[in-house]
Amino acid sequence: MTDERFNRLAVWSGIPLPTYETHRLERFIDCGGKEKAFNAALHFPKEHHFLTLGGLPGRGKTHLALGIGWFWLINDLGLVKYWQTEQLLDEARARYEEEKEHPAEHFGKSPLEWAQEVGLLILDDLGAEKSSEWAMSKLDELIDFRYINLKPTVFTTNLPFSQLPGRVSSRLKEGTIALVEGIDWREYKAKLRAKNEQAN
Repeated sequence: MTDERFNRLAVWSGIPLPTYETHRLERFIDCGGKEKAFNAALHFPKEHHFLTLGGLPGRGKTHLALGIGWFWLINDLGLVKYWQTEQLLDEARARYEEEKEHPAEHFGKSPLEWAQEVGLLILDDLGAEKSSEWAMSKLDELIDFRYINLKPTVFTTNLPFSQLPGRVSSRLKEGTIALVEGIDWREYKAKLRAKNEQAN
């Protein structure tokens, strides 16, 4: 793959570009309690096309999810799309309103259509979105489509499954679930910085 094609696909993916340097799988540090989740990320999607990375904030869920995304892009495995779940639903709602106001215009694929069809979808912070009836219905449709059509999908969530909508949690439970445990990664980095400053 040429650099130009890679750069174009990386920008289109929505993955924050600075994370190319910081959030690759080979740069993940297991500072305790993260081995199972790291192995699940390394072997995705061999076990199942759905992978859910769960656990408290700061444990490295997003790092692993983005690491999978970068791996796909670097190895040209297909189109990748990354969204914060709430951002996706906000964009989908805005498109819906726009299409209602201008029904004669052709807008191309909507965010939800791209989310359904893309080779790898990464949905970050599942459960943090505003839970309107419309949003929950669209999210349920999206997850159901990707579940039925065996589309590789990575989810991250801070919530226990009992706090996610029933139909969503049921589908996720059939896939691979990996808890990212151990200490807070941001706390760990802060301690390393402080240690380095003391050494200097």
